[in-house]
Amino acid sequence: MLGCLKFLYHRVLRDDYRGTHKLQHYRWSAEYIKIVLKHLPKNNLLFHTQGDIHANYRYSDEEQRFCEYLNKVNKDLLSLNASITDMGMRKIIFVNLQRMGFIDRFSKKKELCDINRKYQYRYVKITQRGLDFIHSRDIFDEQRHLGIALDFVFDGVVQDVLDILNALKPQYISVSEMMFFITYLGKEYQGNILTKDKIVEFINEFRSLKARAKVVEDVVSEFCSPSNFEGNKTDKRDFHNWRNETQSMFNSFDLMSLFEYDTERQRLLLKANINGEKITFKRSSLIKAEYFKQHEVQKDVRFELHHIVPFYYAKDIDALKAIDNWQNLIYIDANSHKIFSLDKSAKKAIRLNFRDLDAVLDNLIGDEIVLKYMDNIKYKEELQQRLVRYNQNLLGIKQSK
Repeated sequence: MLGCLKFLYHRVLRDDYRGTHKLQHYRWSAEYIKIVLKHLPKNNLLFHTQGDIHANYRYSDEEQRFCEYLNKVNKDLLSLNASITDMGMRKIIFVNLQRMGFIDRFSKKKELCDINRKYQYRYVKITQRGLDFIHSRDIFDEQRHLGIALDFVFDGVVQDVLDILNALKPQYISVSEMMFFITYLGKEYQGNILTKDKIVEFINEFRSLKARAKVVEDVVSEFCSPSNFEGNKTDKRDFHNWRNETQSMFNSFDLMSLFEYDTERQRLLLKANINGEKITFKRSSLIKAEYFKQHEVQKDVRFELHHIVPFYYAKDIDALKAIDNWQNLIYIDANSHKIFSLDKSAKKAIRLNFRDLDAVLDNLIGDEIVLKYMDNIKYKEELQQRLVRYNQNLLGIKQSK
């Protein structure tokens, strides 16, 4: 049996079969988000409704400001041929924007609400990250804010998705490929953490099935029907919800200037140009080969290549091309890569230094990750200064003499 099919069998039997999914299913755009955010008060909390709101609902005096807010938002959304209801705003848009770090939500006692817990929400306020996104200088600045926000939501997979796209031929990811394989990246399978290389291997096997891949989808769909299971939501499987959540990921990636969601063919693609300028990435296999050649290291199935500075930090096309370079890569063990993906402070660790042979990555404000030489990172010792200089150039840091 193909490895991808064995994996799928294993996955659908697990309670965490859905993998990485964090946003409510909704089709929006960067402009849509900016309209929602720009009408929120910058310094005060906005009191809003709660529960189900019906057509004959009368807003209380305290809720009038929220009613006015909705009217302003909907007036601006007309330019996008869109609109939003009271409940849609609170139960979908605010949920997603909170998870992206663009707004904070508060209880009726004005206590800040944790993203991972449920509350009786009554207040909302735009965050500094939300303000920074509204005031993005250009498409690259906007992409940086969106990249950080989506990595915050999707457990750090944004750069990984780009890497996987670059490794596939033809260069696309289908909804089924994202749903079945990529959303399980970084999780344990058969005693090992699933790496990007393993995910690419599974996808290529799945594609080799051709017409039979549809049969596999049908079998998984039939098995993952809630009616086949007893118990609560954790015990049940729901193919329809699983697929919807994956499509919401594609909608989110489509917000960024580098990705494009082909809704007709249900595929995530890389855009051919940005701001009218053609952009092509080197095949990831070529960059990998260059890294192994320069560092004189052997491939290790327990390790994978990690971008020190993610693509969404690029300030322009030239910087984007510079990030797509072997000198912006380190070869680290899969567990360390998982830490970079899941740990919110580690994920922003984009400055490289060395402490003897160990590599040290920090987020410019004091939080650091130490990668032990040969245990967590493999590289050529003589290239230390070259890698540090390249990293400083990417980040615009003045080099110490």
